[in-house]
Amino acid sequence: MRPHRLRVTAFGAFAGTVEVCFDDLASAGLFLLHGETGAGKTTLLDAIGFALYGRVPGERGKTRRLRSDHAAAGTPTEVRLEATLGGRRMRITRKPEQERPKRRGSGTTTEQAKVLLEEFTAGSWTAVSTRAGEADQEINDLMGMSADQFFQVVLLPQGQFAQFLHADAGDRTRLLQRLFGTDRFRAVEEWLADRRRRTAREVDEAELGIRDLIARVAQVAGSQAGQDEAAEPDPPPIAEAAIWVAQLAETAAAESAASAAQVTSLRVGLDTALDAQRDAERRQDRQRRRRDALRTRDELTAAEPGVEDLRREFDAAVRAAEVAPALAESERTAAALAQARAAEEQARYGAGAEPSQPAAGLRAAAQEHVAKFGLLEGLRSLDRQAADEDQAAAAAQAAVTGLTVQIEAVTDELSRQRQQRPELSGQRDAAREAGEKLPSAAAGADRYRRAAGDANALAEAKADVVRQSEAYVAAKVEHADLLTEAAGLRIARIDGMRAELAATLVDGAPCPVCGSLDHPELCELPGEQVTREQEETADAKAAAASERAETIGARLGAADERVATLSVRLTEAGFAAAAEPAWLQAELRQLEATSRELQAEAAELAAAAARLGDLQIRLDALDAGIAAAEKRLAGLQEQRESARHQAAAAQQRSVRHRETLAAQLEGQPDLESALAAVRAAADALSAAADAADAAARAAADAERAAILAAQAAAAAGFDGLDSVRQAQRAPSVRTAADQAIRDHEAAARAADELLADPDLEVPLDPPADVPGAVAATDAARKLHDDAVAARDRAQHKAEQLAALAPQLRARLEELRPLTDRAAQARGLADLAAGGGANTLRMTLSSFVLAARLEEVAAAASERLLKMTSGRYSLVHTDARRGGGRSGLGLLACDTWTGVDRDTSTLSGGETFLASLALALGLADVVTAEAGGTRIEALFVDEGFGSLDEDTLEEVMTVLDGLREGGRMVGIVSHVAELRQRIPAQVRVHKGHAGSHLSVRTQPG
Repeated sequence: MRPHRLRVTAFGAFAGTVEVCFDDLASAGLFLLHGETGAGKTTLLDAIGFALYGRVPGERGKTRRLRSDHAAAGTPTEVRLEATLGGRRMRITRKPEQERPKRRGSGTTTEQAKVLLEEFTAGSWTAVSTRAGEADQEINDLMGMSADQFFQVVLLPQGQFAQFLHADAGDRTRLLQRLFGTDRFRAVEEWLADRRRRTAREVDEAELGIRDLIARVAQVAGSQAGQDEAAEPDPPPIAEAAIWVAQLAETAAAESAASAAQVTSLRVGLDTALDAQRDAERRQDRQRRRRDALRTRDELTAAEPGVEDLRREFDAAVRAAEVAPALAESERTAAALAQARAAEEQARYGAGAEPSQPAAGLRAAAQEHVAKFGLLEGLRSLDRQAADEDQAAAAAQAAVTGLTVQIEAVTDELSRQRQQRPELSGQRDAAREAGEKLPSAAAGADRYRRAAGDANALAEAKADVVRQSEAYVAAKVEHADLLTEAAGLRIARIDGMRAELAATLVDGAPCPVCGSLDHPELCELPGEQVTREQEETADAKAAAASERAETIGARLGAADERVATLSVRLTEAGFAAAAEPAWLQAELRQLEATSRELQAEAAELAAAAARLGDLQIRLDALDAGIAAAEKRLAGLQEQRESARHQAAAAQQRSVRHRETLAAQLEGQPDLESALAAVRAAADALSAAADAADAAARAAADAERAAILAAQAAAAAGFDGLDSVRQAQRAPSVRTAADQAIRDHEAAARAADELLADPDLEVPLDPPADVPGAVAATDAARKLHDDAVAARDRAQHKAEQLAALAPQLRARLEELRPLTDRAAQARGLADLAAGGGANTLRMTLSSFVLAARLEEVAAAASERLLKMTSGRYSLVHTDARRGGGRSGLGLLACDTWTGVDRDTSTLSGGETFLASLALALGLADVVTAEAGGTRIEALFVDEGFGSLDEDTLEEVMTVLDGLREGGRMVGIVSHVAELRQRIPAQVRVHKGHAGSHLSVRTQPG
């Protein structure tokens, strides 16, 4: 894998888009990646990993926060990598899952992760896949290694190996687990431990179930007849439980059979007692029925006289019922006669007729009144004419009143409009004059307004020039101070280095710089030693101060240019642009006041001119309204005079018609009253004649009905109608009497038949002994029920034990394989955890780490021998320290002394060389495991500050050797000396709005 170009947008520390061309850097082979702490150097390496595998290494990948917090909401997070993979030029564009603003409405929505894989063929890019799974598989096939392997190879972890060389056993384990990625073996240990716990828990649960079954068996076996809580047998051990439950089941079955035999014997005695009880109860019932029949017969005999009286009363009532229709008709006609005579008397009184006047005379008088009614009907047309004339006169008078009201209203409106016209005409003339003055006033107001705005902006610009000038001077002074401070720290650090070197010199030992055995004048450190971090911090502060001064200078130039522009604009407009701030402020206030006055005047003129059209329309409308009102007033006055003449003529005609009508009404107030009086007299006479005829007919009917009723009573055997009325009974009374007679006769027959039944031929003494028979039966039943209950308990106990026995045997059979699996899991888990038969006391993950470390140490020794001119190599050891675990030891073999010593005794420079060798060895091992896939880009992170000049030169020679075959090597470091040694550089700059970078491929 060889990267060519990387473009990053809104990713990590970068808010915008940055781009790195690795082909430009590869011409030098070795390049430096540097910048402030937290600027985003590692973000570039994360972007390469994200483009290839869709994730970033280590803890940064677990947080899943890839999007830059500095990025704008509308800027999508994206990484694009051009690289040669497996001999093919590929371009990968990948976007993570991220929130973006909605295209419609407010708020955000989640955009899913996307990937685009392209290949450069035939001079252009061709899409290979846009599906995540398919693209990832294609990239994995081309890379030939997993993401974890790639992260171990592309970014050499010599910093973690440096910690490893000086760490204790616990820290070494954690560091190697992060370096070698042996989590899967740790997962195996945890799985085995979990398997041990689960199998042990399964055995415990199975044994608990068996103990529950044993307790249930003991509880069932301990129950006895007649006892709620009986003594339970002691439960046996689990191994003897099967035999124990079988013995209990056999004993319970025998007890159940014995109880069943006893129930059969007691059932025979109970049946005999029940037969004797039934015989006594039947004899008692026959004696009771005979006593009841004798008592009923005696009661019926005593009631016979009353029944005979009831028969005679019932016979008379039946005969009276036969005469009842004739009697009722006689009484009805008599009542109708009395009613008809009363109606006749009332009708004669209403008509004013004499009692002796016959019906024919009454009818003749009624006809005379009907003829008079016809004559009065002939006068109805004359009455209608008089009423019509009254209505016409009233309508004409109402019209006069309405027209008078309208004339008054029109007169008032006409007067109001005539008063409005002079004022409205004056307003129109004033608006016309304002419209003529408006253009010149508006132009003057606009000129002064623009001048006031320019004067205000000029004052602010001059104030800004003063502020920026002061800030620029302060920034330049700060920059000079920080440069001086940084130079002093650099000199102090160099002095400190000389003092450190002098502290290691011993008389007789050669100086590592000059080789001399004499050291006459040793350098001493006058104060505290200055660290590399302090020097770099001072340099960074000085650089930041320089950037601030440049930024402020640019702002000062922009402010000066704005002052010149505004001054020219004021001069061209005819206003003076003085340099004195006080005069400029006074001129600004005068311009603003004049501008406000002119603007107010122009606004008033504009408002007045705008009303001209409306005022002319209103004046024209007013003139038209006055003319229309005058015309309408003349018409209304003419209509009112005509209505007055019509009202007077109609009133005269109405008076003549009513005088003619009054002469024909005989004193009645009007025609309707006269008609009503004649009609009422005719109706009263006719009603009196009808009532006289009805009374005559009712008298004839009453006489005929009385004769028929007397004849019917005699035929029924009564001596008169009064006897019939006394014998009459209501139908319900007759029905009840008839039913009582029939019930008495039926009861007498039933008593005689019952006494004749042979079953009642039984003596009443002595009475049957039923209580004795019931007592004997109850005693026999209690013995039987107790025996049945005892049998049921014994049978239930036998059934429960018979059901529990096979369950217990099955549970015991299930326990054996569970116990075997638990023992096997316990042995494997102890072995993997470093216990049990594991004599080395090494866990599985530690064993894998030891094997891995041994392999990496062998590969690292080849590199380390070259770096140290054949002096040092690394060897793995299984030796334990004290009582700890073994397997993670590492020794440094010194060929100069022949002594193998612990890596914690190595100096700072030696530690860096050893850790770099281990990192390169890890890369060689991982590359070999990945099928020899060649990674043509390596990154080395930090650690160079601990090297002296000669050792640094040797390390640079080793790193330069890594470029064999065109490999590109990037060094991530803060060391200032490396910036002088390595011309090709990528610098990452940190800022409040996110980071950006600059690339330098040539010295200078």
